[in-house]
Amino acid sequence: MTDSNRHHIVIGDGGTAAAFAEMAQLNPGDRLSVIAHAPENLGRGLAYGDHAADAPWRYAYLLNSPSAAVLPEFADWLEDHWPEVSRAMQGRRPDWLGFGADHIAAGDLAALFAPRAFFGDYLSHLVETALARHQQNGVTVNLVTAGVHGLDHDGARFRVTLDDGRVETADRVDLAPGTPAMDAFCTDAGPGAFPMLYGREEAIAARLSPGDRVICLGANAAMLDVLRFLQSLLDERDISMTVLSASGLRPEPLIWERPRKPDVVPRITGPFATCDDFLAAVDSEIARMRRDEGAGMSQLRPGFKNWATGDKLAELLPDPAERRRVTHPLERRFRRGTHDSIADFHRLLGAGQITEIIGRARRVEPTRDGARVHLDTRDGTEMQLDAPLVINCAGPGARLALDPLSESLVARGWLAMAPDGAGLMTGPGLRIGPPGLRYLAPTVIAVGDMVSPFPLFDMGGLRQQVAQANGVT
Repeated sequence: MTDSNRHHIVIGDGGTAAAFAEMAQLNPGDRLSVIAHAPENLGRGLAYGDHAADAPWRYAYLLNSPSAAVLPEFADWLEDHWPEVSRAMQGRRPDWLGFGADHIAAGDLAALFAPRAFFGDYLSHLVETALARHQQNGVTVNLVTAGVHGLDHDGARFRVTLDDGRVETADRVDLAPGTPAMDAFCTDAGPGAFPMLYGREEAIAARLSPGDRVICLGANAAMLDVLRFLQSLLDERDISMTVLSASGLRPEPLIWERPRKPDVVPRITGPFATCDDFLAAVDSEIARMRRDEGAGMSQLRPGFKNWATGDKLAELLPDPAERRRVTHPLERRFRRGTHDSIADFHRLLGAGQITEIIGRARRVEPTRDGARVHLDTRDGTEMQLDAPLVINCAGPGARLALDPLSESLVARGWLAMAPDGAGLMTGPGLRIGPPGLRYLAPTVIAVGDMVSPFPLFDMGGLRQQVAQANGVT
């Protein structure tokens, strides 16, 4: 090893961290270290995690878009692995194979909303192949099980302090902290309240009895995952849910039909002076497309995503401050969900097994038999709801929820936050702070001068950003 050999550290274990490790530009003699709480699950993170083989919920959670819309290459992988996938899904509740029978019979696996654990298998395969290639090229690869407590730079190299006190030095660091934290409900409300579903499944299942009321704080895609979790464990007649929704709005099913309808092409011209003016034009165009073209979410979302590129957005909204306001409001117009989960939600809502309350939770406290939710309804009425189980399904809310390491980088000026707090901003190539440091998470709304029209929640968009930063075509 010579002085020219470099140490490249990737922090994180999700799909973005895996993409950083996969596409890292390394030379023989270099070292690559992946530091995470579970580096052996690199690529999966929380979103695409696997579960025990005998866990009823192992394949319950589905992607929120058709497989090819998430990553076209994943649809190819799904087809190649279909014998194993179909075997694994035989006899499972709910009946994923039955709901997708028309697509399966037509050989249209690209239209299936695949279980997220299988997508995790695919991402794991990509990164394992890449790490093996790095090693064959003379790169030393280390997987380090630890959290990162601090990140500094001594003028020559980075110093990464682990939570056990160890210090790793590096020439380059890629930080991928993953999705933002949710609102902090249920963190101290006793054993019947859970701050999220994911990673708590065994504890929830242990407390769940047939007919138990389960309160979901929030009505987004995480709530649909709670429904599928319950379906995997209980006879459907024994499911009882109360859903607390701030707006009453739910994701719209994104269904690919055959033959495929073409994506829409918006007829919007600018420029616009403000974000509000632009969004009003988007709303008007969505209404026209639904009315005149019969467009549904399967045409609207990809059509607008293909149209509203960073370059196009800059043309339509010349003011950078107004441009940065677009990202999250635009996403809310195209919220989508797994169509069979949404169909089951509406069916059980009609049957009275799901109750929906429009309101906002204020706090959750423990009770002798579970937990109590204090809430304000839309008309201002104060209510209390008791249940054996309360599960937080809320997003980050109005705040920009960052992990402590990211917060420390913002505090020291290495990582920039948009003036209105809507998201984080990096330099070109995802660069932040001292040379050699890069950052990417779904909270990033601007890379250099380019504002992302939609949040970087999709794995395809995140991988594309990493590829561009590494000059990978």
